[in-house]
Amino acid sequence: MNFLLRDLGNLPLFASYLKGINKGPVLVSGLTDVSKVQIACATNEFSGKPVCIITYNELQAKRIINDLKFFRDNVRFFPKREIVTYDFVAESKDLPYERIEVLNNIQNGNINIVVTTIEAIMQKMISKKSLYKNVINLKVGVEYSLEKLKNKLIELGYERVELVESRGSFSVRGGIIDVAISEIEGIRIEFWGDEVDSIRTFKLSSQRSIQNLDEVCIYPAHEFILEKSLEEVTNNILDESMANTDIQEIVNLDIEEIREGNYFSKIDKYFNSFYSEKNNFLDFLQEGTIIFLDEDSKISKRMENIVEDNKNLVNSLIEKNRVVPDSIKNISEYQENIKWDKLIYLEKQDISNKKNIEREYHFHYREVNFFKSETGMLIDELKSAIDNKKKIVLLGGNENSARKMSLLLAEYDIPHVYNEKPAENSLKEGICLVTKGALAVGFECYDLDLLVISSEEFFNNEHKKRKQSKAFKDGEKVVFADLRIGDFVVHKFHGIGQFIGVNTIKADNVTKDYIKIKYKNEDVLYVPTNNLDTVRKYIGGGEVAPRLNKLGGKEWDSTKTKVKSNLREVARELIELYAKRQKVKGYAFSKDTEWQKQFEDSFPYSETDDQLRCIEETKKDMENEKPMDRLLCRRCWIWKNRGSNKSSF
Repeated sequence: MNFLLRDLGNLPLFASYLKGINKGPVLVSGLTDVSKVQIACATNEFSGKPVCIITYNELQAKRIINDLKFFRDNVRFFPKREIVTYDFVAESKDLPYERIEVLNNIQNGNINIVVTTIEAIMQKMISKKSLYKNVINLKVGVEYSLEKLKNKLIELGYERVELVESRGSFSVRGGIIDVAISEIEGIRIEFWGDEVDSIRTFKLSSQRSIQNLDEVCIYPAHEFILEKSLEEVTNNILDESMANTDIQEIVNLDIEEIREGNYFSKIDKYFNSFYSEKNNFLDFLQEGTIIFLDEDSKISKRMENIVEDNKNLVNSLIEKNRVVPDSIKNISEYQENIKWDKLIYLEKQDISNKKNIEREYHFHYREVNFFKSETGMLIDELKSAIDNKKKIVLLGGNENSARKMSLLLAEYDIPHVYNEKPAENSLKEGICLVTKGALAVGFECYDLDLLVISSEEFFNNEHKKRKQSKAFKDGEKVVFADLRIGDFVVHKFHGIGQFIGVNTIKADNVTKDYIKIKYKNEDVLYVPTNNLDTVRKYIGGGEVAPRLNKLGGKEWDSTKTKVKSNLREVARELIELYAKRQKVKGYAFSKDTEWQKQFEDSFPYSETDDQLRCIEETKKDMENEKPMDRLLCRRCWIWKNRGSNKSSF
């Protein structure tokens, strides 16, 4: 348990609040931003129930997450889904993987606290029942059909490949099935007939097994798994679009793509046709979860703005005869309020609109913050707190800053102790506890006579970033003058393609120039000419043309993973090599003799300053017991012979 939670748990007011949670909506007021986090963490700790914090935007959510990590482990953020009004060929998988990882961890009870935004709550999702109906449970020694396992993995959204190298894929080699459950690790299941013979984790980069397991549970690879057949989906889309002839041509093209299996980018557009039963994020929470609403008035206002913005977007798309994505329509029609058995409103002040609140609990907190130039004010605050016998905590950030803060307090004769890992009972009246860690701001709790100061910035010197020269920046950019039709280029996210020209495209009354890049199977990617930072000219060696990557495929991600793995291996070998060289004792040559000087004087040319410096440095290396490791480079072969002759002599 975090040492700042123990005393709060023993407070009679907090104990009364814990009992009141089960009796209807509760209002907790008199808080600061950080104390809201402390209350939520203490509630999770002393109730033993998982917690969900809903806030008004992602910026506030990330602030809450940073403070939560000081108090508790297993804290996760559930982001909103990015809903777009245009089609895409490929997208980054980071966001979908982040979302499904949170959902899967909630399902297996591996999250203490989850933070999300009201916008994520308003978005409709696949039902919990549909998402987890095909979860696979395997145990060593238990029979399970190999064919059934393959089909189940496909139903869970995994893609079959030859070799598992990236997340969301699986491969079959005889009686062995590899499943990539993360970017780093996978699960290797070996069968003997229809019996599970062994289950092991393995590293994707090296394909080497790591640890034996007795059982494993395989969850969905992403949240957009198919609930019904593609034929049924397309029939639903046709039925829904029959009344609107203006968009029929677009719908027919979309249906063709869906029937060909390219449906992923169409799900948000035809969400209601893909999924009959829909839930939102709250439906995925475990039974008994306690929900906190961070500043209800701001949440309500944000909800109104989101609904209004989406209604305006719907009207705009209709005017342009474009398909309105179902996911946007679902948000624009959102009306329900958040209803939950254990609902807690976190407020800085008492709210006038009580919203059927059953009980109110008012704590007494204030925000405390000191800047680097306010050392005198900080010392005065500490002395006053010590005189009043308060419990004081000074968070110094990292270990180095915390120790510096301890030295500063010693200079001013402030009674204190330094403890890197404080125990639950470390707080003493009238003594300042200095430790590692940081919060966004400090706080004082009058109910506990507790003062917490976060002084992370006092000793953190900002390092000036080295400004890159314009020549360096321009050196990597694609320059049209250097590009010829047929040249190969590399896109940061999509890999190797072929430049086939520049097109001018008009969309939504905006005209832009795009470079046109061809990929495998004649797929084409258009990149705006004002956004070429992600494109580089291909500089691979050899006369053989490189193989084009597939748009939306995982080959490019696999290539990057391999390169990273190889670089790590090379780095490891170099570190080992140089570590060995440091330990080896070489031969130390004697200093220059008279013969050496005579030999050098016989050279008919005068050396430059750089040449003299190189010769001197080489001699020093050779006179050292450590083996020399030096590369001598020069255009002039006479100079190289001269330098090497001097050294070898």
